[in-house]
Amino acid sequence: MQTYDAIIIGTGQAGPSLAHRLVAAGHAVAVIERKFFGGTCVNTGCTPTKTLVASAYAAHMARRAADFGENPVRNCR
Repeated sequence: MQTYDAIIIGTGQAGPSLAHRLVAAGHAVAVIERKFFGGTCVNTGCTPTKTLVASAYAAHMARRAADFGENPVRNCR
């Protein structure tokens, strides 16, 4: 049976950097992740949500181009 000095549960924001620091300090580390490396924020939460919001804002501004004196692209959806 293998033994570890530390077990890190989850690979969210702090998990990977903590594991790296512990390994660099000479500790044996196990990382446990249930589903996707990176946690919720990177895979389904914060980052995808921010991308969706930014894309919606860009589309909104493109539709309002005439309000700012620009020649809008017809049928922009």
